[in-house]
Amino acid sequence: GSTTLASAADNAGKVLQCISFTQATGTATSSTSYGNYGSMLVTITPSATTSKILVLHSAPATAYTDNNSNIGQVAIFRDSTNITTSGHNSSFATYDGTDRHNGSAIIFLDSPSSTSALEYRVKLKVDNASLQFVYGSHYSNGSQPDQSTLTCMEIGA
Repeated sequence: GSTTLASAADNAGKVLQCISFTQATGTATSSTSYGNYGSMLVTITPSATTSKILVLHSAPATAYTDNNSNIGQVAIFRDSTNITTSGHNSSFATYDGTDRHNGSAIIFLDSPSSTSALEYRVKLKVDNASLQFVYGSHYSNGSQPDQSTLTCMEIGA
């Protein structure tokens, strides 16, 4: 007998692989440069350069401040590139000097044009160093963390 491989067209729109990472770690930052959110990282190797990667992320967050006009920011990086750069994809603003307790969700469809292993990572920063941004927990010191997830799905094109 012979073996016939499915054509790329047969995979269009299908989920080809799904990799997810879950952690229960709270991270506090006052840094104005992006830093890693714990070990929240997914590595995925697309099977074709035409594949898309659907990135899904959710976590609880709190912004503590005694200052006005501060924003805590969350971004998704592919390797060293911020792929969620248009505006504040997931941000936590506090304009009246009070604390904010929110949830975060980022949904992003990436077109990496690669068949190499890709690292997707969640990173955090603040606009003003006087803001304490606690991510992954509703407590000011990051204690008693809640569950956070990062999921990457390869979608056939």
